[in-house]
Amino acid sequence: MSRTLIRRLTYVSASAVVLLIVWMLIQDLQGINSKPFGSDALQNVRSSVNLFKHGVYSSQPISADVTPGYRREPFPNFFLGLCLRIKDILSPGFLDQVGRPFAESFIAFVKQVNLIWAAVLFVGMWFTTALVVSPLLAAHWLASVEIFLVNKYFVVNEVNRVKTELVVATILVWLGFFLLKAVRSRSWRWFFVAGSVFGLVALTKASAAYVGLVVIPLAAFALSGVRKRFWPLLLAISFGFILTVAPWLVRNQVHFSKPVIAGGGDDVLLIRSVFNQMNARQFGDAFYAYAPEKVRLDLLESWIGLSEAEFSCDGRLAVFTRDLECDRQALKEQRYGDVLSFYQRGKRAIPLELSLDKSQKMSLALSQFREKPLNALLTVFPIGWRGFWGFRGETWPGIVLNFTAYLSLLLAPVLALVERRRSWLMVSIVPVSLFAFYSLFSHFLPRYSSPFVPVALICLSMLVVDILERLSKRLSPGSKPIVRLS
Repeated sequence: MSRTLIRRLTYVSASAVVLLIVWMLIQDLQGINSKPFGSDALQNVRSSVNLFKHGVYSSQPISADVTPGYRREPFPNFFLGLCLRIKDILSPGFLDQVGRPFAESFIAFVKQVNLIWAAVLFVGMWFTTALVVSPLLAAHWLASVEIFLVNKYFVVNEVNRVKTELVVATILVWLGFFLLKAVRSRSWRWFFVAGSVFGLVALTKASAAYVGLVVIPLAAFALSGVRKRFWPLLLAISFGFILTVAPWLVRNQVHFSKPVIAGGGDDVLLIRSVFNQMNARQFGDAFYAYAPEKVRLDLLESWIGLSEAEFSCDGRLAVFTRDLECDRQALKEQRYGDVLSFYQRGKRAIPLELSLDKSQKMSLALSQFREKPLNALLTVFPIGWRGFWGFRGETWPGIVLNFTAYLSLLLAPVLALVERRRSWLMVSIVPVSLFAFYSLFSHFLPRYSSPFVPVALICLSMLVVDILERLSKRLSPGSKPIVRLS
């Protein structure tokens, strides 16, 4: 094909991506409902409204008398609150209707803010794919497939939720983009921007702050080795990260004498410490319990000899069931020793039985980790298996896509070493590090993993292109592959 024709096709394909994004957003808008918020979403909305209506960041019921809090990560709620404030300026009195229950128009608007994040996510996937795949014509069509799939398996599940998964997914994609730009340009400015975006990840998911202690030096080392540029790059990324996160840490130090981003980590760590106590049989059962339902029914039931009936109070899998009627009754009657579920024991039974406050929960959890560190390490495998299924696919096509995409994501750092191609690492380093962190220190609900869906699809595209590039070189030695990694 002539260069002129290729150029025209590239413009057409870029226009097709834009039209696809617009069409997806219209479809998502039509799927938004005005059903009431869940408990976590309610805390986020309250934090946003209290901040911009009463000047206090607090998840308490909306009132002029609320006290400051830090239960929820701030960045998504600051953005939501800003959107609500703009809406109130354009439609005076809009925030006066908030209360309990919220007006349907208010609920619908809050959920419509998610479309902004969806749009930014789609564009981020497009731009990132254009950086890692050549030529642009191929990158545009690959991006179209990615956007379609991420909308189908992730965005449509998130637009009616007011949680942080869609926000953190968007920021993770753009973090990979800016890290790639930093690699290509070798400019400290891009490293500073990447560090600032990493700070936004931490202000959306507090666990990213712990991951950053390892990832930031590792990223600087991967980009510079032990040469003199290591320290300038490390300082640029670190300064961007600190400049973004520090104001919130200072705020919480002033109000609560704690330089933390959000609360709730003590609960998660204590819950995980209970999971670490699973015996050998429960260790194996967990792979059945945390597999997608279709996998359990079609593959594992006949092989392992378990069934869905085992998730009941009298069943072998009761420890993996979050909401058992017998557990609710035991908690109500204060029979804490009779609670079966790992989750309910860590979340409620143990804290209530021992009357633990936040600091005591953390101390108890850490002491249990120290007592049996091998158990904590081994439990990474069934817990990581639980988090592996972030697509929430209920059919075999979705399950297969989930498996191949997440496998591509987890293999990306290995491929970066094998192929000496840093783009693999820049796209995946933070999501893979978060995956490892959740596997080690949490009970890894699949929703913790769902923000990795967009990056996993990008990694899957990179893997497909890499395989095609290798096949092309083998079948036609000396010729330039039609599609290749940049």
